[in-house]
Amino acid sequence: MKRKIPVYQYHDAWQILARSNRDNGVVIDAASEEIMLRIENEMSRLKVMGDDDSRYFWIWAQTNNRERKWLRVRTAHYKGFHYLTLSDGRYEMAVLQNAESVYSNNKQYREDLKAPLLALEKHVKAVVDWICEDPEEYNAYVERYLPYHKRSGDIPRRVLYSIDPDWHDNKDDERLIRGLEAVKASEPSKYDKITLRVYISIWSSAFRVIARIRSEGSDDWYDKQRLNDAKTMTDIELFKRYNSKGRQVEGLDLDSEDGYKEWYGENSAYHCMDVTYARIHLAPWRKEDSEPYRFHLYFGVYGYYDDVAEIAIALHEQGITLVVDEIDSILKILRQEDMVGFRPWPDKYMDRDGVTSQMWLPHIGDVSREIYWKIIKNTTWHKQKKAWPNDNDKGHTV
Repeated sequence: MKRKIPVYQYHDAWQILARSNRDNGVVIDAASEEIMLRIENEMSRLKVMGDDDSRYFWIWAQTNNRERKWLRVRTAHYKGFHYLTLSDGRYEMAVLQNAESVYSNNKQYREDLKAPLLALEKHVKAVVDWICEDPEEYNAYVERYLPYHKRSGDIPRRVLYSIDPDWHDNKDDERLIRGLEAVKASEPSKYDKITLRVYISIWSSAFRVIARIRSEGSDDWYDKQRLNDAKTMTDIELFKRYNSKGRQVEGLDLDSEDGYKEWYGENSAYHCMDVTYARIHLAPWRKEDSEPYRFHLYFGVYGYYDDVAEIAIALHEQGITLVVDEIDSILKILRQEDMVGFRPWPDKYMDRDGVTSQMWLPHIGDVSREIYWKIIKNTTWHKQKKAWPNDNDKGHTV
């Protein structure tokens, strides 16, 4: 690269990244906000790339030992709410305009980030100038030099497992496949009405499966206590202790539909229908009042697919057939017919961005050099989304 882009020190970037608060953001003071808005204005010379008038591109920072760190900077705004994110793949910091725009009761104090934002502004301006003058050159540079750990790529699960069998956790896949195929081929169990006793009975059966799975090979006292409770407690006792809203059934009629409706109505499916907290959910559902209820088992977070399979199979063997919403995706994983996505910011949820599951690309050291480069070679890497100047930008000299 012949262009003289001002050196952006990673120390300055770290002053921002170290204040990472992905969930609530960090509110900055008025002087820092002014600089942030200037950065947003500079980036507005580029074409919009997403919702909230967002624009983003890759920049780089230099460490003390002259190592280059690639970072993604993004600005966006919505109805007077402005924010900037600086991301290095592991940390992400949201700089917000005002406390009223933070969607949380956990209000963050206003931070003075003038110095690191001034350093960022200088670097961003030089990169935007480059993009506006010669976008093809900038985008080609990023495409050539951006590290694989900052890229997105897809690899067939079967190929990944063949390269490194350690990625396959050696579960009894064939047994799970046979069990899920039997569940899928069977008519789901039907219920004319749902009472608390009916719900608690099926919930407890599912919970006992989780308790057994979690205790296998575990020395954790909680896992052992949970298994003991699952073996010795009644359904009602188990539900009250381990369901996040279980104690709220106290005083309600367990054998009437009204009792169930009152309990459900005071909560949300997210936090009262969970077999494991906020992860695996069990809920009765029907499309029309004239139809019977069927129990749906659903989850979404990739790391729980085998637990869901175990629950569905165990209850099916007990004569209770559930509707498993993600059963096709689970079967694809078990049969190794799906795709795994390497992402710089992997999503924990399944079936996002064209792949069943996402993860970070391993580093050399996590795997051998030979395995690392085999994974790289067998992965289909996505092209980077290009940054382009607005049509009305007159261009600046670099």
